[in-house]
Amino acid sequence: MGPFTRRWPVWLWMLLLAGCAASRPPPATLAPIQEVERFARFEVGFTVPGSTSAPDDIPVRARLVAPSGREIEVGGFPVTGGGFRVRFTPQEVGEYRYRVQAGTREVASGRFLSRPSPRRGFVRRSTVSTHHLAWEDGTTFLPLGENRFNVYDPTWNYGRLSATDYIAGMAARGMNTLRVFIFTDCEQEEPVPGAQPGCLEPRPGVFDPEAAARYDAILDAAERHGLQVILTLFAVGFTPGETWKSWEDNPYSTARGGPSATPRDFFARPELAERRLRYVLARFGASPALLAVDLLNEPEWDGNIGEATWMPWAERLAATWHAEDPYGHLVSVGSVGLHWNVEGDERPWYASPQDDLLQWHLYGKEFYEVHALAAELTRKVAETWGYDKPILLGEFGYGGDDRRTYDHTHVGIWVTTFCGAGVLAHSAPPFTEDSDLPMTPERGHHFRVLADYLARLSPGPPLLPREPPAVSPAGTRAWAMGRPGLLALWVMGAKEGYGEPVSGAQVRLRLAPGEYRVTWWNDVTGAVVSREQRLVVGPEVSLPVPPFVRHAAGVLEAVR
Repeated sequence: MGPFTRRWPVWLWMLLLAGCAASRPPPATLAPIQEVERFARFEVGFTVPGSTSAPDDIPVRARLVAPSGREIEVGGFPVTGGGFRVRFTPQEVGEYRYRVQAGTREVASGRFLSRPSPRRGFVRRSTVSTHHLAWEDGTTFLPLGENRFNVYDPTWNYGRLSATDYIAGMAARGMNTLRVFIFTDCEQEEPVPGAQPGCLEPRPGVFDPEAAARYDAILDAAERHGLQVILTLFAVGFTPGETWKSWEDNPYSTARGGPSATPRDFFARPELAERRLRYVLARFGASPALLAVDLLNEPEWDGNIGEATWMPWAERLAATWHAEDPYGHLVSVGSVGLHWNVEGDERPWYASPQDDLLQWHLYGKEFYEVHALAAELTRKVAETWGYDKPILLGEFGYGGDDRRTYDHTHVGIWVTTFCGAGVLAHSAPPFTEDSDLPMTPERGHHFRVLADYLARLSPGPPLLPREPPAVSPAGTRAWAMGRPGLLALWVMGAKEGYGEPVSGAQVRLRLAPGEYRVTWWNDVTGAVVSREQRLVVGPEVSLPVPPFVRHAAGVLEAVR
C-alpha cells in the first residue's frame, strides 16, 4: 500500500469537508421571477433621473423577446406623480425578456413568466367568416351594446352612475360592446361650462393624466365585466363657430394656440395626429378589452369634412397603427355612411385593407317609423356586405321612441343582428328628438332578451344571413340567419294593423330533409311560446307562427 492510498478516519474527512464549506461564500439568492397570466397585463415602472425634457417629450420604447423568439416593441407613457410606465400583455406562454429605453438611456430590464390562463384574449376578425369577429379561441363575437360616448361623465349617464357602475349595468343587460369618444373639443358647455372631462390632449402632444385615468378605469371595468370598448380617437371638435363641436376649442386650432388655421389644415398633416395615436396605443393598447380604435367620428356632420379630405388622413393613421400595434386591434372610422356624403363617398375607405371594421351610422326622421327603419337597415347592410368585412352599425337611435315599448330600439337591434352586423344604440340625455334617449332599465331589457336568445343557440360556426323567407299574411316580413342544422328566424308584423295581435301567420322555408326541433319565443319578454318536433321530407316547409304582437323569434335545430 503506497503512501497516498492510506485510509484516513471518517471523522477527519468530515472535519476537512466542513472547513471547506465554511470557507466558501454562500450561493447568491436569485430574485423570484414575476409571473402573470397569459392575456393579463404586465407593467414596468421607472424614472429617468436627470432629464430636463417635459415628460411627454421623452420617447420611451420597450423591446421584448417572446418565448417563441418573436421580437416586440411597445411604447411607454408618463404617470401622475412622476416617472413612467410600460404596459404589455403576453400572448404566449413562457418566459419573456425585456429592455426599456428612455431617449438614449436604458432604464429597466428583466424577465417575467407568462403562465396558462382561461382568459379569452383579444377579439379579432374571424378566420372562418370574413363578416364576423371572434375571440382567440374561435368563438364568434357579435357586437351588441351602446354608443355611450362620454360614459366617463356621470351627468350624462342614466341614473348619474359612475362609468364603472354603468359598465356593470351594461353587462347585466347582456351588452358586450361600448363605443367611447376621446373629445377634441376641450371645453364643455353642457350641462355646466368648464373643462371637457374627455379631453385627453389639451395641448398638442401634451396628455392629461386625469383624463387618461378615466379611460383606464373604463377599460379595467370592461375587462372585469366582459365588455369590448371601441375608442374613438378624434371626436367632436371640427365645426367652426359651433359651441358643441367647436373648432375653436380644438387644441390643434390656431385659436387655441395650435398649428392649424382650419380643420382642413389639420387633416392635411396626419403626422399631427400620430402622437395621440401612439399615446393611446402605449397606454391602452395592452388591454384585451380594447376592441378597436375608431379614428374619427362623423366627419360629414362635424365640420362638413369631405371624404377626399379625411380618407387619406385615415389611411396614414391606420397604416401607422397596424405597423406598431403588436396585438392586432381593429381599425375603423365612424363615418355617417353612403346616404350622406360631402365630396365623393366612403367606398374607397370601405375597400381599403386598412379598414378592418366597416362602420356606418343611421339617424333621421325618414326612419322614425319602425318599418322604414327595418327596411333601411336591411338595405344598408346589403349595400356594404360585398366588401367582405365585419359590419358595425355604430350609432342609431330616436329620442321619440315610445317609452312603453321602445319598439324603435327593439326593431333596430333585432333587424341589424339578423342581417349579420353588429349594432350599438345611441344613448344620451334627451337633448334632441332625432337621436338622444337614455338607456333606462326598460330600454335595456330589450338587449337582455336578444342576448339571451342568441346565447340559447347551440355553439358552432357563425350564423350567416339567409334569403328572407316568404311570409303570410301580406305585409308580414321575416329575416333568417343560420348554418347547416340551425336556422334562426325573426318575424315582424305588417305595417297595417301593427301592434294588434297577429294569428295564423305562416313562414315558408327551404330546409334539408330531417327532423327539427322548433321553438318560438316572445321576443319582448323572452318567454318560450311553443315547442314542437317537425319532420321535413320535401325541399320546402310551411311553418306556422304562434300568435304574436308586433314580432316573434324562432329557432329550428336539426335533431337527426
